[in-house]
Amino acid sequence: MQSFDVVVAGAGAAGMVAALAAANQGARVALLERDLAAPTTLSVSGGLISAAGTRWQAEAGEQDSPQQFAADVRAKSGSAVDAVLLAAVTQGAAEAVDFLADVAGLPIHLHTASRWPGHSATRLHATPAESGAELQALLRQAVARQPRILVRDGVVVTGLRAAGVSTSAGEIGAGAIVLATGGFGGAPELVARHCPEAARAVHVGGSHADGAGIGWAAALGAELLCMDAYQGQPHVSPHVIAGVRPRFGAALPALGAVLVNRLGQRFVAEDIGPSELTAHLLAQSEGRAVEIWGEAAQQAALAGGPFRRAVELGAVARCADLAELAARFGLPEVALAASLAGPDGFGRRRWDPLVAPFYAAEVTGALAHTQGGVRVDADARVLRADGSAIPNLFAAGGVACGISGRGAAGYVPGNGLAQSFALGLRAGRAAARG
Repeated sequence: MQSFDVVVAGAGAAGMVAALAAANQGARVALLERDLAAPTTLSVSGGLISAAGTRWQAEAGEQDSPQQFAADVRAKSGSAVDAVLLAAVTQGAAEAVDFLADVAGLPIHLHTASRWPGHSATRLHATPAESGAELQALLRQAVARQPRILVRDGVVVTGLRAAGVSTSAGEIGAGAIVLATGGFGGAPELVARHCPEAARAVHVGGSHADGAGIGWAAALGAELLCMDAYQGQPHVSPHVIAGVRPRFGAALPALGAVLVNRLGQRFVAEDIGPSELTAHLLAQSEGRAVEIWGEAAQQAALAGGPFRRAVELGAVARCADLAELAARFGLPEVALAASLAGPDGFGRRRWDPLVAPFYAAEVTGALAHTQGGVRVDADARVLRADGSAIPNLFAAGGVACGISGRGAAGYVPGNGLAQSFALGLRAGRAAARG
């Protein structure tokens, strides 16, 4: 039986950072993944990471701090987020971004193309293409350069042992285990049980997000928190094009985009935040709407990798005038004209009537990833309900509880990767210490 200082189950965002952090501390690490070729929650994301008080913000003259970050989270999620977890993520995200740049060697910059709901400061960080696929590829290259990490592809973890894991390739011994196998967005029965309002949503996260890691930890007595929390994604095409379901990114409402239903009527303040917006979209006929924006928004949105890919796939229509827009999507022209001209009756923070040329796409409500999971301490150790730690067991990413509180409304863009990287870094370092 092979044995390692640290076994990391799952090679997504949290798992790769945990493996790199543990190896950087001198540990021998096995990084196990069932299918490296499959889409992950990271690879299909926009690759944006919330972090406060970073050197990139300082260079841009942006005033921010972990305390301000935490206050923004509280403003969205109330008091539902565990205080220890909130501090670990809001303080640890900046350290994690430093680690990505200085240890993993990733080129990091501050995203400045648009302001995103839920952030009182510009705090989203990314790699050059602002794409989750690029971020994943760069992290995999960093993992491949680290000689202390053995990557095992095609290995399915099936359970936890006292000193290791059971897998499809046999037993593997471990001094410590980091669970980074993702949430349960890809398990319809679990979504229906814990997040019923998202049961109709299309799942666009990692293909292997089946909640297995959460189940293993729970069987050992781990406390589960905020299991009804999830990230909704309303800017997703209902159509699969060339094997891909295009995603348009959450920046569009802040750039002036509006949503209209089949009657050509608006139905919500589109800038309330992407996650809670999803339920409003799913409530429309067939759970669909048409998102419409102008030339300036089109150019700004092209900074995002998923949006550029959607344009490349032909998922975005350019319409020279209102008549063409109405005909293209089968909308009543008179009602559509009134919706785009205003006035706004839904309480948007900013309202500017749209003018031609118009850009538009059909969208539906999607589930990007779940946010509930096991309770962890400041070092990402998995905790029981009485606050005691399960020996040598750590969790990060979708297995661990996020910082969104309850339901969908508390999620803020970039906070999922902030948790994955902050807890992944702390889990890897603590697991290496033993």
